[in-house]
Amino acid sequence: MHGHILARQPANAVFRAAAAAISILVLTSVHHAYGAVVYDTPWRMHILFFAVPAALAIAGLFWLGLRRPQDLVGSVAAWAGLALAVGFPILMIGFYEGGYNHFVKIVLYYTAPTELVARLFPTPPYLMPNDIVFEATGVMQFALALVAANRIRCLFKREDEAGVAGAARG
Repeated sequence: MHGHILARQPANAVFRAAAAAISILVLTSVHHAYGAVVYDTPWRMHILFFAVPAALAIAGLFWLGLRRPQDLVGSVAAWAGLALAVGFPILMIGFYEGGYNHFVKIVLYYTAPTELVARLFPTPPYLMPNDIVFEATGVMQFALALVAANRIRCLFKREDEAGVAGAARG
């Protein structure tokens, strides 16, 4: 057995991918806590019940994948960590929350007809841009998701390059 995808990567590349995904969860926690205070909407704190366990799970699964490079437990942990990192912080938080709920909303707010913006972003639950810190931290979630997605993509790119190089030698 040759080991799973994380085992064939430099540890620092795996660490950077996990750290980028976890940084989205840290930022979304700060973003939502700030919003809870500024907008007097304590329900925004719910994200902590998802972000903290997800961050711990991503860290643990990536760690286990690196610690057990040649067995089934390590392989399952590696793939579960990758799936969780892509599914929750990158897609759900970064692309949907940061991308749609903030980046797209801001672009349309300043460029599209008011009726369209109101239809796509009804109040509640959406608020039109009125706090630079809240909107900036919201958009930064999207920016970090792009970074994290690229770092995970690079793990697969290295995997493809290693396979091609191995095939050329073999």
